[in-house]
Amino acid sequence: MTWKYSTPGIPEEEFMRGQVPITKTEVRVLALAKLKLMPHLHVLDIGCGTGSVTVEIALQCPQGRVIAIDVDDEAVSLTKGNVQRFSLTNVEVLTGPAPEALPDVIFDRIFIGGASQRLAEVVSYTKDHLAAGGIMVANTILLESTCRLLNLLEEQGFQQIECISVNIARGEKHSGWMMKALNPIYIINACRGR
Repeated sequence: MTWKYSTPGIPEEEFMRGQVPITKTEVRVLALAKLKLMPHLHVLDIGCGTGSVTVEIALQCPQGRVIAIDVDDEAVSLTKGNVQRFSLTNVEVLTGPAPEALPDVIFDRIFIGGASQRLAEVVSYTKDHLAAGGIMVANTILLESTCRLLNLLEEQGFQQIECISVNIARGEKHSGWMMKALNPIYIINACRGR
């Protein structure tokens, strides 16, 4: 599989899927925009799930490096399969819990797709492993996780903290056209001070 376009937005059906949730295409595009990617960046994807975000980041950062990690074996297997499916050579996929299994290196960007059980520790890791001026982006579903993450980012001294609520509805044709809503998602982004 190749993605011949220079923009993100690979349809969900192009990815190998299993029981692991996938970041919906429209939400993925917005999260990637908040990451402000460049071709040479070193990026970490925490809680990579199916690897849809990992794949899109790797395509946008062809001279960079992407490390993806998940604690779930099926998620790791799907991410590896999707990395192979898109013929990517700039991705490393790790298995293990965050933050214990996270690499001790500095990243230009960090994406958090899952870590609600260890959010405080993951935010602390992010602060210590994000380059000065680097950007972190997180997708949350639960209001409790969203509020907690915003508070943790403030406590840890992150700057330019933003939160948007994304409500997507897709048109479906039955007896006529109707809009079918997807679950609301919160996308949070912040910068590490210089």
